[in-house]
Amino acid sequence: MKTCIAYYSKTGNTKMAALYLAEKIDAKVIKLDDKTNYGGIIGFIKGGMNASKAKKAELDSSLYDEISTFDRIILATPVWAGKTTPAINSVLENVDFEGKEVYVMTTQANPSVENTEARKSFYKDIIEKKKGSFIDCFCLQGSPPSKPARSKEELSSQVDQLVKIG
Repeated sequence: MKTCIAYYSKTGNTKMAALYLAEKIDAKVIKLDDKTNYGGIIGFIKGGMNASKAKKAELDSSLYDEISTFDRIILATPVWAGKTTPAINSVLENVDFEGKEVYVMTTQANPSVENTEARKSFYKDIIEKKKGSFIDCFCLQGSPPSKPARSKEELSSQVDQLVKIG
C-alpha cells in the first residue's frame, strides 16, 4: 500500500515524529509549508486564534493532488488551542480522500492528551464525508509552548508504543 505522511510542524515535535514514522513504515514525507509567521508571542496567539476559527493556510495547491495519489494517508499536526492547524485544515478541505485509508497523528503540549475523542470525531466526520476511511487518531505528547522540542528518543518511543501501522 502506497503511504504518505503529510505533516505540518512549527517547533519540530511533529516533524521529528513524522520523519521517524516514515522511516519505520517506508512512507513518503510531504512537508506542508504554511508561510504565515507564527513566531513569538504574537504568532502564538495568532496561531491559536486561527486554529480556533478553523482558518486555512495557503499551501502550494499541487500538494493536494500529490497527497491524493496515495492509498494510505497519515496527517501529522500539532494541536493548537485544542484544534488542528490551518495547514491541516487546508488539506482536509482540498484533498480527495475517496477510497483512502486515513490516519491522523497529533502532538500536543498537554501530557494527558485531553480531548482525544473530540479530535477523532472531528477528523472522522470530515474524512468520511469525503468518502475516505478514517482509521484512527494517535495523540503524542509534544513540548509546551516556548520550550524546546522533545528529544528524538522521547518521540520515537511514543510512536513505537502508539502507532502500529502496516
